[in-house]
Amino acid sequence: MFGADTPLVMDALQMAGLALVAGGAGMFFILRRRKADQRYTGSGEANPDQLEERVRVLERIATDQSIGLADEIEALRSAPQQQDRLENASQ
Repeated sequence: MFGADTPLVMDALQMAGLALVAGGAGMFFILRRRKADQRYTGSGEANPDQLEERVRVLERIATDQSIGLADEIEALRSAPQQQDRLENASQ
């Protein structure tokens, strides 16, 4: 039934099985790592139009000179001082 080379064939089948399992595990970890990297960098390839729009929004935020906001802050700062003056004048 079995010949003289049976132990060599069995060893070869075992090594082939181990190589298959190791290769499959390696591919699993490579694909898992690639998917995790895509998750951190967005959806894979970046669209130049989207990047340009993001840069424009960031520039607008960074260079926005909110004069109206500054006026509101100054009005709030001066309101307690004016109220104190009115209270002192009525006494």
